[in-house]
Amino acid sequence: MYKSYSFEEIKSKINEVEQLDKEFFLYENGIYVTLEIKNEIVAYAVLEKNLNSYRLKRIFVKKDERFKSYGRKLLSFIINKKIKKGSLIVENKDFLSGFLLKTGFKKMENGEFIIEDVENKNLRKKEGQKTVIASIFWNIVLATTKISFGYIGKSRALLADGFNSLSDVVTSSGILLGIHFSNIPEDEDHPFGHEKIESVIGVIMGIFMILTAFELGKGGVEILFSGEKREVPEMLTVYFALFSSVVKYFMYRQKIRVGLETENSALIADAKDSRNDIFASLGVVLGILLSIYINPIFDLLISILVAILIFKEGVSVILETTDTILDKQDVEFVTDIKKYIYENTDIKNVHDIMMRKSGDKIFLEFHIRVPKDMSVYKAHKISDDLENSIKEDFPLVKSITIHLDCLLD
Repeated sequence: MYKSYSFEEIKSKINEVEQLDKEFFLYENGIYVTLEIKNEIVAYAVLEKNLNSYRLKRIFVKKDERFKSYGRKLLSFIINKKIKKGSLIVENKDFLSGFLLKTGFKKMENGEFIIEDVENKNLRKKEGQKTVIASIFWNIVLATTKISFGYIGKSRALLADGFNSLSDVVTSSGILLGIHFSNIPEDEDHPFGHEKIESVIGVIMGIFMILTAFELGKGGVEILFSGEKREVPEMLTVYFALFSSVVKYFMYRQKIRVGLETENSALIADAKDSRNDIFASLGVVLGILLSIYINPIFDLLISILVAILIFKEGVSVILETTDTILDKQDVEFVTDIKKYIYENTDIKNVHDIMMRKSGDKIFLEFHIRVPKDMSVYKAHKISDDLENSIKEDFPLVKSITIHLDCLLD
């Protein structure tokens, strides 16, 4: 249980904290955060708020409870829940350097450690949510207008396009849930985080697109071969199809920009669906015009073509997102990592490089060879320095596992 205390509140627990840490010191302007198990404090941290930043004055974990990641969990809670804006700074504490670097801090020239602009940690979530909410709104508008005027204007193609927009409302709602859950910090049950749910949502979205395409195509084919009289669409349906293509174009531009910037696979998949919808709506315009001036069958044929395009894009989305779930290797990225190690370190042999991607984060593992007579301490130091350097220069790398082998004679 994480708890926060003010200066006045912590006084009531002063004896307990001092018993835990004999060097505990009260700061009048301090913010006190504890990790408690069965109401017993096992770890605490003291923050001091300045104008645009927070300073971590002290962090302490009960001796018997160390090596259970309580310090990291407490810092994660502070960063994700307590600090809303600004930076978190830790004074020069060499004995904590390895712990702080692994927690996401950067070492400054003056020896202090810092996490800058804590609020930007949520930028990916906020940008994605804002984009998807706008998409849901506009798809509701488009679905309502196209289904209504497709029915009134006797255009099956516009009606099919309207149901396509309605399916987009459902898939966008799924993406919104995916963005929310994928940004939940890692916990004991999910130590690698929750980012992979974005790929799961992407697959669900692809399946939904295929089912929608099947229903639309099936209805069109049944009418095509039924011999049923075909009605000529009215000209007003053209304007709503054109309106749809314009709106979808701007939706595509926004989604693909945010999706690429944040490396959100589900949002990128949704952007591709919007791009597909642009051509679908333009195809509807063409089909309606051909139906009015040549033969009503064109409106029906275009509705079937729209279904085929939706089906194709659904299959494409599933194939792309399953690559992430199945841990497909990015050969170019793996090559860049190997080149980086050889060019920036004295390591002569790196092998068995593997990667996994979860959302926008990369989990990396590889083997390096060190001299067989090298001390464990020095080999561990080389490994730690390499891990911290890669994380610094490759910001999307979240975790690295390095296996040490000895050089062969």
